[in-house]
Amino acid sequence: MARTYHEFDLIIIGAGTAGLSALKEAKKYTDNVLLIHDGPVGTTCARVGCMPSKSLIHAAKLYDTHKKMPDAGIVGAELIKPDLPKVLKNVREKRDYFVSHIEEEMETLQDYMVQGRARYETPTTIRADGRLFHTKNSVIATGSYPFIPKKYEEFESQLITSDTLFERRDLPKRMAVVGMGAIGLEMAQALAMLGVDVTAINRSKKVGVVSDAKINNTIIEALSEDMKLWLNSDPDVKRVPGGLLLHTETQEATVDAIFVAAGRKPSLCQLGLKRLGLKINGNGVPSFNRHSMQIQDYPIYIAGDATDERAVLHEAVNEGERAAYNALHRRNKQAPHHGGIQIIFTKPVTAIVRDTEYAMRHDDIVIGEANFEDQGRARIESENFGRIRLFADRNSGCLRGAEIMAPAAEHLAHFLSLGLVQHLTLSQILKTPFYHPSLEEGLKSALEGALKKLENR
Repeated sequence: MARTYHEFDLIIIGAGTAGLSALKEAKKYTDNVLLIHDGPVGTTCARVGCMPSKSLIHAAKLYDTHKKMPDAGIVGAELIKPDLPKVLKNVREKRDYFVSHIEEEMETLQDYMVQGRARYETPTTIRADGRLFHTKNSVIATGSYPFIPKKYEEFESQLITSDTLFERRDLPKRMAVVGMGAIGLEMAQALAMLGVDVTAINRSKKVGVVSDAKINNTIIEALSEDMKLWLNSDPDVKRVPGGLLLHTETQEATVDAIFVAAGRKPSLCQLGLKRLGLKINGNGVPSFNRHSMQIQDYPIYIAGDATDERAVLHEAVNEGERAAYNALHRRNKQAPHHGGIQIIFTKPVTAIVRDTEYAMRHDDIVIGEANFEDQGRARIESENFGRIRLFADRNSGCLRGAEIMAPAAEHLAHFLSLGLVQHLTLSQILKTPFYHPSLEEGLKSALEGALKKLENR
């Protein structure tokens, strides 16, 4: 049971990544803090997000390598096959390992915790566990849940989300994946590589979170190797003998289940925010300052998935820290300057560095490009597919961002992110040694291409 105070300095609602980060930050300055948590223990990342999904992707990519073994002179590859129940069991075992560490951490926080659903009575009073708690400030870090479009709700028994996929003991033979954002891209390709007959559906031709048309087409080409793609498509669905029929005027597919990856919604509706008079958008998210994380002029702050912005762990950590710090100090701890990196673990990996859409809207950029078809290391490893497009400021010569789908793109993106943080010019980045033969030489070609355009302007 939590310690009793007349009034807390800070109450944090939610014990996910952002909430635990907020608590850790708050405890640097006060013990007069309370954490209210409802639901299963363990962060979204550890339980249903980053860790189990990457375990499944690892198994899929590992199995997919058997296709290239005959070309390397390795015989017997045709005998290799995935045992899907064992694959899923292994995913859960790895997931449980990571969750157990969070459970251990939560055990040490019992003096600071109350289990129960929180609801605001006033901006400084919160009801939970049948009790009313008073606080000077609070941080909302309640996370999110998978969004199910209305047209699919009646088929609930045949729907799968990222919250339920890893609990399955086997996989359906035929699946539709609805939504080609980061989660949809990763899971559609992984499921297809493991032998599931996948029909991937997206309402637009733009997939993932990329902005560059050439990188978008590269992703589409990669996905088309393993699955059927319906782009610019929003099919109707109905039950038929043997499954669910998805159909448009020109296409149809019968599937056993639908994996819905149509985004996540902030878990805010039961907090009672409307009664406080807050300005709230259509997703129930109150307007807030993205630097301080403060909600309007209230003593309430928000962080992590609850903000309805990019669900990226390192940003949730930082938002939780900033929200707690600013709540306790009532001054603005600024967001860090970083590369704005996002990774999608497709094959090959997709990466976005900084706000490339913003960069491409301006005329003062030059573009460097590299294709991996003839890249030495990639060809050696039979992974010679992919493309890099990077954007540099025409006047300063500094890197502005990049979009990549290429082997080891997550490492190339971290390399570029460091250049952005350090405000390096293309010339300065190119002073770094590029070992031969390495995949980084593909990045070097893109940097050199952009630099040449700067020199010829």
